[in-house]
Amino acid sequence: MATLPNSANTVIYEKENREYPTETYLVDKSTGTIKKVGGGLEAMKQAIEIILETERYQNQIYTSNFGRELKKLIGKPPEYVTSMLKRRIQEAFSSDKRILSVNDFLFDASDLGTLRCTFKVKTVYGTIPGEVEI
Repeated sequence: MATLPNSANTVIYEKENREYPTETYLVDKSTGTIKKVGGGLEAMKQAIEIILETERYQNQIYTSNFGRELKKLIGKPPEYVTSMLKRRIQEAFSSDKRILSVNDFLFDASDLGTLRCTFKVKTVYGTIPGEVEI
């Protein structure tokens, strides 16, 4: 006589990988209001901006995989910052499966005490320019 019912061998929960839609509330930065619901390239631009503006581990609303880690580079020698910046930017985008690659990094240290990095983010919707400044 079995101690468990026959239904005990069935799988109740199976992990499934889903592709979630990129539709989101699109914010008009000049007014600070929601202008519409949209997706595609426009939503990706907004997602990239949010990732680049959010310091990792600073906000409990985001997981530990979300955002960038650039705050600790402030005040470090420019050579060190340049070498670390590329890797940290790529890490910031690594958790978003819609982002295919980050490349074409250009560094500009013409302003004293400031390092500007521009790059291109290749997504499934197209290529979007990005920029950070330390």
